Amino acid sequence: MPTRQIDDVAIDAVFKGALRAPSAHNAQPWRLSLVRPNRFLIWYALADKLRADPDDRDGLMAVGGFYETLALVAQAAGIEAIFEPETTNHAEGISLGTFSFRPLELDPDPLAASIALRQCNRNQYERTPLSAGLTHELEALGNVLVSPATVAGLVSRASILSWKDRRFVADLKEWTRFEPQAPDGMTFDCLRVDRWDALAVRLALAMGRLPSWLAWIYAQRDVRFTRASGAMSVLVAPGRSPIELFDCGRRLIRSWTTINALGGSWHPMSVVIDQATVDDLRPLIGGRDPVAIYRVGYTGRAAAWSQRRSLDAVLVPAPA
Repeated sequence: MPTRQIDDVAIDAVFKGALRAPSAHNAQPWRLSLVRPNRFLIWYALADKLRADPDDRDGLMAVGGFYETLALVAQAAGIEAIFEPETTNHAEGISLGTFSFRPLELDPDPLAASIALRQCNRNQYERTPLSAGLTHELEALGNVLVSPATVAGLVSRASILSWKDRRFVADLKEWTRFEPQAPDGMTFDCLRVDRWDALAVRLALAMGRLPSWLAWIYAQRDVRFTRASGAMSVLVAPGRSPIELFDCGRRLIRSWTTINALGGSWHPMSVVIDQATVDDLRPLIGGRDPVAIYRVGYTGRAAAWSQRRSLDAVLVPAPA
């Protein structure tokens, strides 16, 4: 349908709603480029690549999560986003495809009404098992649920390895923000760290990596959070091509939105997959390929909202 049938103000609101999408370290590695009227290129910007993401898994999934957020926000506004995949590598990153808008003709996606609820919650959860309905929905989206006790040891080892990993600590140093209104990166209010944890993070950033004994101490916070969860959820992938990882990011957003819609909370524990511990995780999920792991549970404690970049920082000229 002609672009003029879609209100420009509504499209602007869709883009701004999509900016709320999550990403590792809140790096926001997505970019949009207008290539012709009502046709936008969506791509992964290597300028925001994380050192601890050598195969671009986190980055490509983040871009997929951004698009799924955009698509759901659009449907809530009575607009449909039509995506056409086409992967292209270039000097500035990886293009995943293009999309256009048209008026929504059918009923909106059921998750569209809940996309604004999607929020990471790093507080401690109850150990209450997940409801049967939530379990079914997560499994249908390609998640494998395992007990927190089963992976607590892996979380401990992964966290220790991460604190000893200069790439991981360098990412923390680059993306940790000490100003609560920073438009990108991770702020202390969202990380849920107290005064002593904040001092510990500053020490780690100053040292560049931690010795084993100190890394073990730091890792215990992740272990406590893991054990105090209803379940650990592992998202699996059919393959690792850019478009397959983009699709995994879309499914991850649908998983997290579903959790929030059904009254639950979630919190990524990506270090298990970022470190060599991923090899020990695979046998626990039937040999499938894990691309994300996060804890799921219930808590009455509110979480803070992190800031996001402006649309002007994301809507950029098309890469050469």
